[in-house]
Amino acid sequence: MKELFWIAYRLLFSRRTLFGGSAVFSLVGLILGVGALVASMAVMSGFESTLRSAMADMTGHVQLVKRSTFQEPWKELENKIRKQEPTLVSSVRYLRTEAVLAHQGVIQGVMVQGIDEEHAQDVLDFSSRLVDGSLDLKTPPGTKTPALIGKRIAQRVGLKVGDSFRVVIPIPDAIDPGRFQRRIAEFQVRGILDMGKTEWNERMIISPLKAAQDLVQIGDRYSGLLIKFKDINYARTAAFNLSQSLGPNYWVSDWRDLNENLFEAVKIERVVIFFVVLIIIIVAAFNVSSTLFVNVVQRYADIAILKTLGLPQKSILKMFSLQGLLMGGFGLAVGTLFGLLLCVGFSVLQKTLGLLSGSVYRVDSIQVEVRFVDWIFIALATMVICFVATLAPALRGSKLNPVEGLKYG
Repeated sequence: MKELFWIAYRLLFSRRTLFGGSAVFSLVGLILGVGALVASMAVMSGFESTLRSAMADMTGHVQLVKRSTFQEPWKELENKIRKQEPTLVSSVRYLRTEAVLAHQGVIQGVMVQGIDEEHAQDVLDFSSRLVDGSLDLKTPPGTKTPALIGKRIAQRVGLKVGDSFRVVIPIPDAIDPGRFQRRIAEFQVRGILDMGKTEWNERMIISPLKAAQDLVQIGDRYSGLLIKFKDINYARTAAFNLSQSLGPNYWVSDWRDLNENLFEAVKIERVVIFFVVLIIIIVAAFNVSSTLFVNVVQRYADIAILKTLGLPQKSILKMFSLQGLLMGGFGLAVGTLFGLLLCVGFSVLQKTLGLLSGSVYRVDSIQVEVRFVDWIFIALATMVICFVATLAPALRGSKLNPVEGLKYG
């Protein structure tokens, strides 16, 4: 086998074969196809991972909400969850309400999310999202209530770390539900976050739980729990189990439920893009096949001499098949490097030019991710296509009559 490989290598990497005619263009086509496939899969995988990371960092793995606001002690509820799901890491209380932000004549609808600041770090990961300022939500006596805001709120309203702003919410009158009382709270920007999703960056304000409760005037009640498990991929199973055990008074959702349609669309688009771009590799592989056909014709005399020396037909077939696999392997290796360069270029361009529209894609930027599993599928598809494409010229070379080969050589 080593001898066949050596002969195939010497016949392929010669001036007459690889560095002459259309062989170079065939390899370039193969490299471009592999590179495009690597880059497209990396972008799609990165989009999915970016969205998943944002959901886990900002809302935990599972959200548990009661049909009416909670009054029961949350630690008792957490212990109840832990008995059923031992992989529970921790949970944190939260309260979410709609409001209006007012600052220097600018008004914008926002969503205030109060978080129990003492336990937030056990479930949520704000540290990786911090753009400016700090994450400290503690309120020392005599200071303004701290808040963390999305980066787009800061840009639109013109807020910086240390600036104060007001939030207004309407409270229904206890006597006349048709009338509303205006509740105003003043916050100070403690930190600016890139929350991962455009709508959160545009609307979400993170505040201490007590401040949000005072704003809504609901005492010590809260909307629900944000829950974290050891494995994010177990979240859907855990959410289903909790929903079954807690009953209809509770609404349980995992990180994927909140964007189910978007994740399903990404899954379908990954498959479609894979096969569409794979057509480039198929075309390039058959260009490789035509190159090898020419190589067989040019090597009639060499093939005839090898057969005269006793090399069997099966070995000739293997030799030309190895040439196709060598070209496929070379195209795969260089194409992978080219795809990685495309990924780097995409990352640079999206930072400098803002390629993604947040209103369309839900995210402002994508952390490109090259998954080894995706590359394995690309490598297998490339090598199988190249092998199939080279069977015809390999069979043609193996069936050559030595007398005919010496005659035309």
